[in-house]
Amino acid sequence: MRQRSSSRPVPPPTSGDASARASVHILGFSTSNYDAMIKFFRDFGFTIAENPHGDPLVPFFEQGRAARVQRNDFEFQLEESESADARACFNLFLTDYPDADIEKLKALGYTCAYESIGHTHTFRTPDGGTLVL
Repeated sequence: MRQRSSSRPVPPPTSGDASARASVHILGFSTSNYDAMIKFFRDFGFTIAENPHGDPLVPFFEQGRAARVQRNDFEFQLEESESADARACFNLFLTDYPDADIEKLKALGYTCAYESIGHTHTFRTPDGGTLVL
């Protein structure tokens, strides 16, 4: 924690102070399978911003390539790891995914398990995670 140098005490920020409301959260995943994971998320309709120019937080955890991966309000960072066994193995459940888009994914060669109860399609990410639509 950074401390301020001052001869007088600094009062804590009030709830109306913008600095009290501002916060930064970074959800980041490291992978040695970077190219395959980027292709997967791009194919599934995520917006990918690789190595955004001027963004000092990308990469944040690793030293290799990095991307901001976004779908609607959900955003995370995917970062290339130097470790050969690093896997971004996480599970996602996305709602409101059109059936026509699921058919396009199947046409691209992605296989899924279909569950009639709840009408869900389960796909595996290249790193072994699960994506349920």
